[in-house]
Amino acid sequence: MKITAATYNIQFGRGIDGVFDIDRTAREVAGADIVAFQEVAQHWARNGWQDQAQELADRLGFHHVFGAGFDVAAGGPPGEAVPRARRRRFGNMVASRWPIESSRTMLLPKVALARFYDLQRCIVEAVVATPAGRLRVYSLHLTHVSSGLRLPQVRTLLDFVADAPENGAPWSGEPVPGWTEGPEEPALPEPALVMGDMNFTADSAEYALVCGEKDPGLGRIVRRSALRDAWVAAGHAEDEGVSLRNEYLGELRIDHVFATPSVARHVAAMRIDETARGSDHYPVFVDLEVPGTGF
Repeated sequence: MKITAATYNIQFGRGIDGVFDIDRTAREVAGADIVAFQEVAQHWARNGWQDQAQELADRLGFHHVFGAGFDVAAGGPPGEAVPRARRRRFGNMVASRWPIESSRTMLLPKVALARFYDLQRCIVEAVVATPAGRLRVYSLHLTHVSSGLRLPQVRTLLDFVADAPENGAPWSGEPVPGWTEGPEEPALPEPALVMGDMNFTADSAEYALVCGEKDPGLGRIVRRSALRDAWVAAGHAEDEGVSLRNEYLGELRIDHVFATPSVARHVAAMRIDETARGSDHYPVFVDLEVPGTGF
């Protein structure tokens, strides 16, 4: 079967034209079965106090989970008759046409800076019950500030992904009557897609930490269990592709899809939609062709 996954940093719904349009955002990924969104906002004045996670899920008709790193008290529209205890949140989301069995959110390392703006980042994990079997899907957004601040975040990511099958179940041990209120402990599968705006390119130390160091003569030295760059698995060169184009940074591929080897072997194609206008990033799509035996 064919499974199409996508990652999209939506810049809280603001397009390159400066217009906030969550309908446009949803349309630009409507062909995907699973979507990792970043820069999703809840209850911000600039978005008309929208819950963008719910709005996107409703427009796509998908299941979803949302995780916030940034979470502070929020107000509401002027003159609101009954003030609500809103939370102003900013984070990542996984949306899926198939049920999401469990989810976790992991906060990433953060350093208080003297001058440059940064915020608390997180990883959102979702276990999706696809027709080809359970699949872990991660949506993340690493800091834009520097490689030195990203590297600890990448190490946390790699540990979180690697430890999940052993330690990541919502609960463990014998079920307690009246507490779990559900089936047996849901195991986390080995197959995984790690997607998001990672703010690093293929020539960076962060990429080498994920995919293996690059030797001038031997090329990329890949550990057997290492995550694979789905872009490369689809036949593209590491230095090809543009997922962000702006006047400050130029043209970069910083939105990535990494896969465990069990998933990377099923990558059939990958593309970046440079016609999209719903954000300062472009949505990135990967097609998986999974046999009837599953992952």
